[in-house]
Formats: sequence, C-alpha cells, structure tokens
Amino acid sequence: MKAAAFSHAIEANRAHVQQILLHTGQHYSHNMSGRFQEELQLPKIDVQLDVVADPSMRMGQMMKGVSEAIAAVEPDAVVVFGDTDSTLAAALAASRAHVPVVHIEAGLRSFDRRMPEEHNRILTDQLSDVLFCPSESAVEQLAHEGIAAGIRPSLHVEAVGDLMLDTARFFGGIPKEKEFGKPQTVLLTLHRPSNVDDREALIQWIEGIARTARALSLKVLFPVHPRTQKGLVAEWGDAWKKELVNRNIEPHEPASYLQILEWLNQVDEVWTDSGGLQKEAFFMKRPALVLRDSTEWKELVAGGFAVLCAEPSMLEEAHKALTKSIQNVDFNVPIYGDGHSANRMINSLIRWLSH
Repeated sequence: MKAAAFSHAIEANRAHVQQILLHTGQHYSHNMSGRFQEELQLPKIDVQLDVVADPSMRMGQMMKGVSEAIAAVEPDAVVVFGDTDSTLAAALAASRAHVPVVHIEAGLRSFDRRMPEEHNRILTDQLSDVLFCPSESAVEQLAHEGIAAGIRPSLHVEAVGDLMLDTARFFGGIPKEKEFGKPQTVLLTLHRPSNVDDREALIQWIEGIARTARALSLKVLFPVHPRTQKGLVAEWGDAWKKELVNRNIEPHEPASYLQILEWLNQVDEVWTDSGGLQKEAFFMKRPALVLRDSTEWKELVAGGFAVLCAEPSMLEEAHKALTKSIQNVDFNVPIYGDGHSANRMINSLIRWLSH
C-alpha cells in the first residue's frame, strides 16, 4: 500500500528516475499480497523471491535475494518501506553492498521492544542515508537519537507527509463526515502476535470485545487475519465462525484494501491493533480504539483521535475516554501532509541523487 503511491509517482517521472520492483515474498498468499498488487495498480514485479515462512530463516533468505538483485541491477539507491522484516533485510543487504538506503516512514517509535517491528524501525533508520518521515515528530525523534543532517555526509532527513494518505485519497476520495453521537458499527482487526499468538490472550480479547459490544449495542465487522484464525480454530475448531456470530461479532475473510476503505466510510469507529489501520481511520475521519499499550502514531493519541486500550478488561473505560476525546477534534488537521507526499519524495530523491 505504501509502494503504490510511490511507484505511481515514479512512473510519472520516468524521464528522471526508474524503478525495479522487488517482492521479498514475506507475504506470499494471494489474499495478503497478490490482491493488493492488483487493486493498487502496482507495476509488474521485476524480482520475486521465494522464502520460507519461518522468520528465523526467512531474514537470511531475503538478504541473500536482495543482495543478488543489487549485484545484477546495480541501483543508485534501495528504497524500503515501513517496519517489516523485509524492510530490515533489504536495508542490511544494501548497506553491505554500499548502496544508499532510502527509508520511507522513518522515525516512528512505539518504545515497545517486544514488537519485532520496533527493532526493524530502529535498525533501518540507523542504516539509512535518506530518511523520509511522515510527521515532524518523527524528525524530532530521529534528532533525539542523533540522526540528523550534518552527522555524516549526504545524510538527508525530511518530513514529507504520509504515503498512506496519498493512497487513501487516490482510492477512497474525500471521506464522508460522521457526527460523533452514539456509535452503531465498529470495524475490528486483531492480528498482533502479543494479542493472538497466545490462545488464552486471544480469547480474552474476543470475550472482552463481545461483552463491550453487547453493552453498547454495537455491530462488529471482523475481517479475520490468517494468524488470528489459527488461534480461533485451535479454540473452537470448525465452529469458530459460529462462536464469533454467537458473540455478535461478524466474521469476514481477510479484507482487501479497497474493502477496508469502503468499510471505513460506513462504520462509526475502528478497534484495531494494526499500525496502518490507526492512520487509515484518521484519514477517513473515524476515531480509533487502539488495542495495544503503545503506538508508533503518538500524534493520534495526543490529538484525541485515538485512545490506547492495553487489556480486554479496559475496553468499556477506554471507549468512554474515546467518546469524550473526539467531541472537540478536527480530522482535517494536516498531521501527515496534504496527500501529495509521493511527489514530494520523488522530487527530493531526484535532487539528492544528482548531488
């Protein structure tokens, strides 16, 4: 989803810059990757890696594949997105090949070292030569860590806005305004390892969500991530969907990006442990209950657009806090730019590469 806006901007500037698109294979199913590529109108994949599912082996395989692609293509820079294992693997491979690393979505921190994404963010930022940040607070965080212009030649740090806003506006348009009265429908996602890999923790979340939804008379739409489904099947077997329905939770297949945007236009709130969906909720002017004890998108919590909920037992109290906080917020505040971040990045990158 991040690559879509960036790739479209490159295609519009082909006279000055060209792209070779490499897919690491980290998300290898059609639902998790192929469908997104088709919907987001990404160019064809030039290099497709085939890696195993085991993270301990996958990282090395991705590094090897990226290293081989770098040797074959000899790029002027390697661009990496976000905070996945793919991000760090490509950054390590490029750095060892002495090829500049461009990190898009740099400077984010949740300060939760239990999350592998946090390790990936920190290490990738340390390896990067160009750091494109989604917000000014991300630039400030990097400076706090000693990553700022001047500490080494050619280091470039810039707040350029968020690519996800570009993508949301391109495919979703301007969202419908909602009056923040009594909520009726919630979009739920749950897939963080800390929430779903332990079966007891997962069921506690499901029971807490069901209890809160009943108390507030809420309809809950729940696209079920494969990781989460594994735990639900372990608990309830083939009856897992029926068990969710019995708890007033409506299960759905993993949703495409366009389906998520459509739902965001329909629902009143978002309950999620996803980093990306927190922002998409904001872009589509919907408040978010973040089912974690920390977030990398601190601006959303500070601005009253989102509230953290660390435990299932805290759901009703956290929801009350969210209901109160959104009464005086303005979802038009340009925290993450103006929806033209990709062009800003491409122009900046062209200038940087020409020096």
